[in-house]
Amino acid sequence: MNDQDDERLDALLRSGVAERPATVDDERVFAEVWSRVQRSMSAEPTTGDELQQRRLALIGDRQVAARRRRRATRLATAALVVAVAGGGTAAAAEFLSTRTGDELTGWEVGAGGSGEMLDLGGTDLRQVVEEVTADISFAPGYEAQREWALDSDGRPEPGSLITESHLRSSIAGAAVCTWADAWVAADDAGDVPARAVATQALADSVSWEPFLTFAEDHGEPHPTESAPNQDASYRWWLRPLAEAAASGDRQGVLDTVADSHACSHDVLPVIDADPGYRYHGVR
Repeated sequence: MNDQDDERLDALLRSGVAERPATVDDERVFAEVWSRVQRSMSAEPTTGDELQQRRLALIGDRQVAARRRRRATRLATAALVVAVAGGGTAAAAEFLSTRTGDELTGWEVGAGGSGEMLDLGGTDLRQVVEEVTADISFAPGYEAQREWALDSDGRPEPGSLITESHLRSSIAGAAVCTWADAWVAADDAGDVPARAVATQALADSVSWEPFLTFAEDHGEPHPTESAPNQDASYRWWLRPLAEAAASGDRQGVLDTVADSHACSHDVLPVIDADPGYRYHGVR
């Protein structure tokens, strides 16, 4: 399809429906990408011209992807207009797919992550978020907390994109928080079997695929290899949390959750109410 074809298609759409404004390109992903490029300058010397070319290339890639998605949307809308025109009714339904079919490549992966880029302005956003994170296990009884996590990470943001790996890592982080909360709840109740289940889940979490993929994308050590400090990796806290649970160190569990700065009070109904938790009641 050439530019002339595009003009004819736009004319057809304007005859049946109001023209859809162009979407804003992916500012959030670009900001993440560019900030990591700047931080990597000392580790990988690059001339200013080369960095500028990378930046322009990334903007260009996102513009091409956005144009492709808009064109696909126009085609689908035009088909609906044509289909109903014969019946004397002009109607069209606008649909923007969350799945873009695009992925970051090369150095971009180290900033934005891997997997398909998902459009946070997509019509089927919630459905896709559910599909992409369906295998991530939250603690039993924490369905409301899972819904909160999906709503938080999958909230509509037209013009913004997120990679599957970043989405999965974020939801998995919230899931681990619920297992820590379930561990404390079981400890409070003296429920040994339930605490054992939570302990095993926390031990397994250090090897969960979303965390391993995130670490590999960003050149960080795996959570199992991370030293217990915030400079080691983004998920540095998973191993000390698992170790505290395994040793029965209740305060260690509370402190590691606090030190992680990764667990919202929205997914910690028990821990947030515990006076021993550093951020008890803090909003």
